[in-house]
Amino acid sequence: MIASAMGWIGTIGSICAYLLLSRGRWDATSLRYSLLNLVAGALAGSASALYGAWPSVGSNVLWCAIAVHSAATTLRERRSRVAFAEPGACADHAGEPAPGARTLLAAA
Repeated sequence: MIASAMGWIGTIGSICAYLLLSRGRWDATSLRYSLLNLVAGALAGSASALYGAWPSVGSNVLWCAIAVHSAATTLRERRSRVAFAEPGACADHAGEPAPGARTLLAAA
């Protein structure tokens, strides 16, 4: 019963991830998409292992590996963007913007 529920939750999770991606709600490089695919693959793969469906286990392990690689790539790109941010865009220690820094106004 538990294996069946894990399999169904994993299957529904991967279908939802694909649906959200194809509808344009999520981006293929988003962490949400990668993490949902990782959890869905792990659940479906675990359920497959409990049933002894080894080809399905193999494909779900590969699915999880791709999700981990995608999440790692996304995190690495985010860190590199922060590391190479414009140095003058940060505030100084007095709380005032650095000279020549542009002010960014965001709509609420």
